[in-house]
Amino acid sequence: MISIFRMLFIVGLLANSHLAFGQAKPDASTDLFKPVGPVPVIKIAVDAANIKLLEKEPRKYFHATVRVGDQSYADVGLHLKGAAGSYREWNDKPGLTLNFNKFTKGQLFRSVDKLNLNNAAQDGSYMQELLANELALAMGVPSCRCTHAIVELNGRKAGLYVLKEGFDKTFLHRHFENPNGNLYDGGFLTDINGELKLDCGIDNGRKDLKELVKACSEGDANKRYALMEKLVDVDKFAASAALQIITADWDGYIRKPNNYRIYFDPKSGKAVVIPHGMDQMWQNPGEGLWHGWGGMIARAIMDHPEGKKKVVAKLKELTEKHFTVEKMNKRIDEVFPRIKVAMATINKDWANNLEGEMKGLKDRIKQRVDYLKVELPKLK
Repeated sequence: MISIFRMLFIVGLLANSHLAFGQAKPDASTDLFKPVGPVPVIKIAVDAANIKLLEKEPRKYFHATVRVGDQSYADVGLHLKGAAGSYREWNDKPGLTLNFNKFTKGQLFRSVDKLNLNNAAQDGSYMQELLANELALAMGVPSCRCTHAIVELNGRKAGLYVLKEGFDKTFLHRHFENPNGNLYDGGFLTDINGELKLDCGIDNGRKDLKELVKACSEGDANKRYALMEKLVDVDKFAASAALQIITADWDGYIRKPNNYRIYFDPKSGKAVVIPHGMDQMWQNPGEGLWHGWGGMIARAIMDHPEGKKKVVAKLKELTEKHFTVEKMNKRIDEVFPRIKVAMATINKDWANNLEGEMKGLKDRIKQRVDYLKVELPKLK
């Protein structure tokens, strides 16, 4: 007969099976990025003194109070974000970064310390970044989860936003066994040989970046590619490159370079290029598949026959498993009703316009799928 103590032990073990069998604890952010019910309203309050600081140096963090439902967060770091096409002033519809941990150590919002609120200034469908990031995740490329929110600024409804998790230690914990490596921000139109900002990690005088730059500059193509296989996670890079080709991403690392982060993973000893800013996808459904490449890493890998072979294989995998008209339309149809209702609370005309934007996005995706069916088999 099983003793009462043994029975209690077994019950406790089963109740905490995610711990007993070495699985991670449930992530409190999961519900945020797999939402049900109405789009949340994020109310941001900034006092007059901090608004004055914002007006002087909008890219620096200043203090804000954030309220979501019945939860309030004090001393949240906030700064304006966005590049040439998406940047807006505070009194308009600004893109925002919220850092809950910036001034209050340990403060998190549903287990996340940094969130981006993207104003979708270049995406009338509010869907492109969400879809592209989900495709990246499906291909095993570290990428940010996305959802939506309504944002109020000092009581003023700024509008519907794309809510996206930030690049920080929390993000690294989810994607890498060792999150203590160096994470660099690619900045605006800056390759790895530029002065990239260190977001996380320890300043080593850019030794990791310099070694990679040197490898990309190797004159012999075969030696250069061999160095890429040693220093870069080529499989993840090939998957990311395939994503940028399929989405006709003209503003990502392989073309510009732009819109990326790079993480030096201590466990593998390899660099991982992480896509970012994917809010202008499928603008040209008939865009060719193989261009000249902009990023140093892209050239070193994609201009070599072995690298091209890997990218082409990822293109085929992506089009066969994930990027189909049926799957993309299904995902759009899952998200659209929720954001249309949210938009109607702001402006009913905008909600009606959203239907047209969504139809246009579906049409462009179908055109891209049809184009790929014809052109991808030609790519050797």
